[in-house]
Amino acid sequence: MAPIPPTDQVVREQRQPRIIRARLVHRDGEVQDIVIRNVSATGLGASARGPAPVRGERVLVVLPGEQEVNGIVRWFGGHTFGMQLDAPLDLEALGRALQRQAHVAQVSGEWKVENRHRVITPMTDPSRIRRV
Repeated sequence: MAPIPPTDQVVREQRQPRIIRARLVHRDGEVQDIVIRNVSATGLGASARGPAPVRGERVLVVLPGEQEVNGIVRWFGGHTFGMQLDAPLDLEALGRALQRQAHVAQVSGEWKVENRHRVITPMTDPSRIRRV
């Protein structure tokens, strides 16, 4: 049986680990690329390319499928931050958008490991190889 948390502690919903590219829109309109590291219906944790938004800042996150969520930053450190969402996130719609994104990339051949990471083996003249 799980212990009952003290009444002064906030219990957050279990987050699902994910790697999702998204855009963060600050109140002043500045747009920043972020990577969401975990997500639940009520919040998310993310890493920003630049400095993370500060605690208490209200921000908008644009997810795949153009799903937008508003919320408030609850913690930050360096380039990482966590935010509490104003309204529950539709995790099923997010999952469908991620599946569509993966399918489009697969069908178009846009993302292939062999195209992005070519191994180039230099050609060597066999007469110049020294035997050991």
